[in-house]
Amino acid sequence: MNMFVINGSAGNGNALRVWKRLEPKLEHPYAVCLSTSGEEAFEQVNHHLQLYPKCTIIVIGGDGTIHRMLSLLAGSEAALGIIPAGSGNDTARGFGIPKRPEKALKVIQDAHIRSIDLLYAYDTWTLTALATGFDAEVAHAADTSWYKSWCNRLGLGSVAYLLGIIHTLIRYKPVDAVIEVDGQSTQYKQVWLCAVANTSTYGGGIRICPDAASNDGQFDLCIVHHASRLKLMLLLPTVLFGRHTRLRYVTIKRGRKARIEPSVPQLTIGDGEEAGNTPFVAELFPSKLRLLVPADR
Repeated sequence: MNMFVINGSAGNGNALRVWKRLEPKLEHPYAVCLSTSGEEAFEQVNHHLQLYPKCTIIVIGGDGTIHRMLSLLAGSEAALGIIPAGSGNDTARGFGIPKRPEKALKVIQDAHIRSIDLLYAYDTWTLTALATGFDAEVAHAADTSWYKSWCNRLGLGSVAYLLGIIHTLIRYKPVDAVIEVDGQSTQYKQVWLCAVANTSTYGGGIRICPDAASNDGQFDLCIVHHASRLKLMLLLPTVLFGRHTRLRYVTIKRGRKARIEPSVPQLTIGDGEEAGNTPFVAELFPSKLRLLVPADR
């Protein structure tokens, strides 16, 4: 028996509205977990998986709700289905899952499963990206801002992120960092951001690693370094379209294991959630999650 997990607070109540819209369309027996508490949802899903280890857990919510389910689903026989109803919805976007609830439900009903890679750091799993530095501070600024709820209500999650960029650009200072990828260590000066990406987008659609693929057995690592504040300002519009990778102060690396050690402790986010502070080690594990995606993905 499959289970729907609805985060009642996701997208300022949008997840609950989506559920009420979809529930009359469901035919087969299913279980429901409706909660605003991550711990409560975790316990209910964990219990359900013990009874139905090969079921599908269908999340109606955003990236944060999906992130909390990964520790239960990674390496299991269960599959993950996504009906996007959060503010950023980067996970759904990255796998071509439609924004319209009925179309996302059709993807789940078609039951096309793809095995995807996961990142592991801070004793937990991450699906999209781990990021530290400027972009992590932007996410923190946006998440703790007064304007995020208004942007979410208007369906403008990306606008909240862009406002966070402006706020952070004024006060953030770059730091030096030692970055090691698959045993090869390099020191970088004036590092603005470092993102270990399993998918191409995050932060409401920012294409930080446009060539990243979640089924190739490697992560993509983006480092912005040796850049003035003016250069960073000029870079930001290009990131929206993934054109920043050609700039000389942007370095892209690929690998399986990375250690990120800035000279000053930095906040790190994973799937948009605060993960901890640097330094950290991130490792990619191939084919760790079964995900329902459109047939053409």
